[in-house]
Amino acid sequence: MNNNEQHERNTRALGLLLLAVGAWILVARFIHIDLGFWLWPFWVIVPGGLIMALGFRDTHRSNEGLVTFGSIVAVTGIILFVQNITGQWQSWSYAWALLFPGSIGLGQYLWGKRADDETKVQRGEKIMETALVLFVAFGLFFEVVLGIGGFHLGAASSIVVPVLLIAGGAALYIMSMNGGRKQVSPPPSRPQNTPVPPQPPVHQVDSQDDITQHP
Repeated sequence: MNNNEQHERNTRALGLLLLAVGAWILVARFIHIDLGFWLWPFWVIVPGGLIMALGFRDTHRSNEGLVTFGSIVAVTGIILFVQNITGQWQSWSYAWALLFPGSIGLGQYLWGKRADDETKVQRGEKIMETALVLFVAFGLFFEVVLGIGGFHLGAASSIVVPVLLIAGGAALYIMSMNGGRKQVSPPPSRPQNTPVPPQPPVHQVDSQDDITQHP
């Protein structure tokens, strides 16, 4: 992708962002939505997105840190936005897995796509898978077993929790097996040396001069 195409894509993205923000403000004016209550997490999301955009300008290795840092900031804002809407602030007890290591894996994945680095893409995917498993596991523990959000299974938790742990362990084992099979490649085949049959001895034929000299 050349610089002109990248500039056009950035311009279109900025235009769509401005359209979305303008439409949201107009709708909020007509139906009397408290923008301060709903939009304050965007003071975190937007700077994170801008930092990532700066890192996407070119594929220089120094920009990888910008993309990762911007991903951390943006994911923090997204988590705050969801918590602000739902009021489930206690979810930080397990939402940290989406931030660390989840946002780091997202940054590496996006950078790998931008730099066409398949190793970074695969590493980012593995980190995000680990973060998702941690998020679900700790979420079930805090929300279902401990009931910090008001939901509790009671006596049923003695059966449900072990079953979920078994399912999570089986899922991790299967994912690790599939990942190992993808990475293992067959060794290159060595060329076989075919035996060369022995050649018969070559008899030197006397030249015409030798024949005339030796009647």
